[in-house]
Amino acid sequence: MKYTTILSAKQGELLENLIVKYGNIVTIDNILTESEGWWDYKQSKNLITKLVKQGWLIRIKRGLYVISDLSTRGFLSLSSYVVANLLVKDSYVSFESALRHHGMFDQLTSKIISVSLKMYKTVQLQNIEYSFVKTKADYYFGWQEATIDNKTSRIATAEKALIDMVNFHKSIYAIDLVIEKLREHKNDLDFARLNEYVGMMSMTTIKIFGVIFDLLKIDSSQLLKFAKQSKGAHRMIANTRAFNAKWRLYYDTYFDKYRL
Repeated sequence: MKYTTILSAKQGELLENLIVKYGNIVTIDNILTESEGWWDYKQSKNLITKLVKQGWLIRIKRGLYVISDLSTRGFLSLSSYVVANLLVKDSYVSFESALRHHGMFDQLTSKIISVSLKMYKTVQLQNIEYSFVKTKADYYFGWQEATIDNKTSRIATAEKALIDMVNFHKSIYAIDLVIEKLREHKNDLDFARLNEYVGMMSMTTIKIFGVIFDLLKIDSSQLLKFAKQSKGAHRMIANTRAFNAKWRLYYDTYFDKYRL
């Protein structure tokens, strides 16, 4: 995309004033306030549209923009973790992206998945897809604030990212990846935290982790106490037929290959 580099003196001063007062993330109200005395409301709205087309402003969502500098003009220089939190305030980045933040997932990903307290549409911003999994308040925990490029982002702990993958994406891929990461990073994870967090999730998730722990010879006694509170049977994923009597869980025999 081709951008013009020409800014009038007033336009340049406007952007400078915005950065000084608000930083490089601004709302439409910030822009309109700083535009008073130079342009009327309609002119200011037209100017915003023009600055977006020129690449000086990058629209994150309705009413929220990032101001570009000359070196990054037209390209979003913010971390994708920060952008995800800007899109939905009550959300935290989880799944593979959170694992990557913690050094547990080395593949590049063009998709950021967050857990949020409300539904939000999937957004595509400069080759990155941002999607949001709605959860109830009971499961909205296990994140920490991280400072990235002088901005704050909420990111799941490594333990909660693994749990979220199982709890929200019950699939062979998700469970397989969790087993892989538990094997590779056993000495890096906080198992007291992991047990505590799993115990706060759904009974199906508790039982799945119980089976995973047994496969990997990890102490599952604490999870078994939680599981015994339910007499019903659950399924690891749809259409599973093999039955684990200890956990009263129908599971996929694909995972028997991990038995140690």
